Amino acid sequence: MGSALFTGVTGLLVHQRRLDVIANNIANVNTTGFRGGRAQFQDLFSQTLEGARGPAAGFGGTNPVQVGLGVSLGSIDTDFTQAALITTGVASDLAIQGSGFFILSDGQILTYTRDGAFAVNANGELVDPSTGLFVQGFLADPTGAIDPNQPIQNIVIPLGGVSIVQATTNTVFTGNLSADAAIGDTAVLSMRVFDSLGTARDLTLTFTKSATTNEWDWTITTTDPDISSITGSGTVTFDTDGSVLAGGTGTVTVNFAAGIPAAPTTPLVFTADFTQLTQLAGDTDATFFSQDGYPRGVLESFAFGRDGVISGVFTNGLTQVLGQIAMASFPNEGGLVRVGSNQFQESVNSGIAQIGIPNTGGRGTVSGGVLETSNVDLSREFSNLIVTQRGFQANARTITAADTLLQETVNLIR
Repeated sequence: MGSALFTGVTGLLVHQRRLDVIANNIANVNTTGFRGGRAQFQDLFSQTLEGARGPAAGFGGTNPVQVGLGVSLGSIDTDFTQAALITTGVASDLAIQGSGFFILSDGQILTYTRDGAFAVNANGELVDPSTGLFVQGFLADPTGAIDPNQPIQNIVIPLGGVSIVQATTNTVFTGNLSADAAIGDTAVLSMRVFDSLGTARDLTLTFTKSATTNEWDWTITTTDPDISSITGSGTVTFDTDGSVLAGGTGTVTVNFAAGIPAAPTTPLVFTADFTQLTQLAGDTDATFFSQDGYPRGVLESFAFGRDGVISGVFTNGLTQVLGQIAMASFPNEGGLVRVGSNQFQESVNSGIAQIGIPNTGGRGTVSGGVLETSNVDLSREFSNLIVTQRGFQANARTITAADTLLQETVNLIR
């Protein structure tokens, strides 16, 4: 009877622990990126009253006689199954589909999380706003290239603090040069290009009907005082069907005067593309169609791709890669240690973090403007709550019954 009392006590203790786990799960049912826990029981040492005996000399043998001494808490496991995703529309919110963790750092210690509710701080750094820890990743070089073999570092998204320009490298002309034009007739086209500083430069392209059949000579001039000279001229030859036969492209070099702060020190070189021009009967309507240069633009927004690449969008319409989110995976996720604030740390049983980019090495993909919810299933937790409550009550009844028997034993002497 004495052992029954203590056995019942062990049952009360472990069911209390299981209730603690269930209560924590329910409390975090709306915690972003939360991973639920699960309490597992195992029996304690058993007292052997009689050992097993094997068959011998007409004797069939007997099994061992043992009495269990109770139950203990075997483990509290973490459930890392995927949770549902919800759309927030906030560009800095991230969610992982599949395995892996975001990496946070305070400059010395790395922690890992599934909670992607991030924000950009005053210095343009991507952080976890609840803890101030920095989100880790790989930064792009000035050309937008990313080297995932470099050490991870703080992700920086300097909204409003980064400018970008693109010098003109190609211009396109379209329309018609009249086949009825007389020798010496001209077509004057205004065009605007951008130098390496993002300054607009207004040029004039003049087509002149040549004395040679089906040929138009072209030259480029300007009145811009910053431009010292322009090298660029040629002849466009048309076929009998009006399409360009020869001279479809030409190279233009714009040289800037020395000593002018607003002018680049290197020439502007671009291609003039005339292949879309025609020489047909009718009016001359050739126009300056397009160019690929842009004036100065400021970073105004950003977006994340499924591979974690951060693309910055500038006010001039250009986009440029700014960096890429880093992710970590572990040989044994269950071995991670919870450290609060939706974060985990390595342990001796989790293995070393395998750091890389999303969608590689078994790591999942990243979705921007989305958050992952808690993976706690309320219906399952309520069912476990009922089972745990009944288990606690049953063990309490065992103690009560053992106490009653002891009381009866004490009463034998009366």
